[in-house]
Amino acid sequence: MLRLRCAAVVFLIPLCGSAASLSSSYRNWDKSPEAYYLTSDERSLWKNIRTDAEAEKFVGDYFARRSPELRAQLKERIAVADKYFSIGKVKGSETLRGKVIILFGPPSAIDRSTGSGSMGKGSIGEDVRYSGGDATVSNPLSNVGPGAAGLIHSEQAERFYFDYDKQHAPPAIGKAFRVGISIKSGSDQEALDPKDLEEKFEAVAKASIVTSPTALK
Repeated sequence: MLRLRCAAVVFLIPLCGSAASLSSSYRNWDKSPEAYYLTSDERSLWKNIRTDAEAEKFVGDYFARRSPELRAQLKERIAVADKYFSIGKVKGSETLRGKVIILFGPPSAIDRSTGSGSMGKGSIGEDVRYSGGDATVSNPLSNVGPGAAGLIHSEQAERFYFDYDKQHAPPAIGKAFRVGISIKSGSDQEALDPKDLEEKFEAVAKASIVTSPTALK
């Protein structure tokens, strides 16, 4: 029995070696808002990273393959998500709602329905709507007005919808669509159609690569 237990421990060590061998600067980098533009292929490669030097090169290549404006765009959209979608100690940029805003940009409309009833588009106030051209955020702290304040600490079970018309849809998607999210808490958020949302995330992530992905070879 003891031999079996030891064998099990030895077997498990390689499985967690990658994350355990990295410093706190990189250990969970792939789950951070900065890494939302990772493609599925890049996420698979990240699992093989063993040292901080490899991680540093990986992150450098990640940004090098993408537009020089990506860092500034991420900073703006993370600021929006943190300001308006944080719940308690959970940062908005680390939630599913935040990921939608960071990857897709500002929607044409936001709709929320709660367990106590339904709130149609616009009924939570025009101030809660995002606006902007070409799916960018020109002024991240002015697109959502004070009407959104009530959403910050809401713990009530609700469904949250982001509507993207053709004008606001990311070019990689190119058509109007809606994202529905079920929210139980800041850390418990699920897409109403997970497969469809993941496909859209992947499309936007792939489209973000503007140079030859040499690091993937």
